[in-house]
Amino acid sequence: MSNDEIAKQYDDFSVTYSDNLRDQDKIGNGKFYEIISTLDFKNKKLLDIGCGDGSDLLNYQEMGAMPVGLEPSLEFIKQAKSKSAHLEIIQGVGENLPFEDNSFDIVVSKYALQNMIDVPKVFEETARVLKKNGYLVILSKHPIRQFLEKVKTYDGKEINYFEQKIVDSYIYEKKIHLREPTHTFAEYFSAKVLKNFDLLEFIEDFDFPASEQIDNFIYPTFFVAKYLRR
Repeated sequence: MSNDEIAKQYDDFSVTYSDNLRDQDKIGNGKFYEIISTLDFKNKKLLDIGCGDGSDLLNYQEMGAMPVGLEPSLEFIKQAKSKSAHLEIIQGVGENLPFEDNSFDIVVSKYALQNMIDVPKVFEETARVLKKNGYLVILSKHPIRQFLEKVKTYDGKEINYFEQKIVDSYIYEKKIHLREPTHTFAEYFSAKVLKNFDLLEFIEDFDFPASEQIDNFIYPTFFVAKYLRR
């Protein structure tokens, strides 16, 4: 499954996603904003990888930042532009950031990295465009959740946590069905990633029923991490 195919899914259900985001994603969104609340946004150049419908870009703008959005879905970009024609949004993916070195003071990403095939490459690109002592804050699906989705998708057959597979993921009380690549914790926290960053904060939690609960297990469905660029 290519990045283009993954983005096409969001074109197909972008309106449903946006309509349910505020009500269905209170827990993860709340944890994310709790962590970034300590940052100084005033006059800071900010990149939002996977900016969706632009709602967060407007929030960052109100907080004093100069935000730029990167988004693969054309339908999401149209929605964002309908909110504010002045928003700066570029179509693209995190593995290939179309920006110069040391361009941003802050990089953020909400529920986007897990959609990308090569997460370590996203960190490499982020380290390139982020200034020294700049911040990266991500909200992403938890690898344990993706592992359980892998078990369900492939009916428990020959399941290997370390092998990337495309799995079925249901969100917002099953109103949306996604196909996404799985990831491991090492892709977010390996020595290769942390050679460019210091990990400052980490939170993991669950958000049922916004995320499908498999077999009534209690497990983390998302995590939030805050990094400092060395």
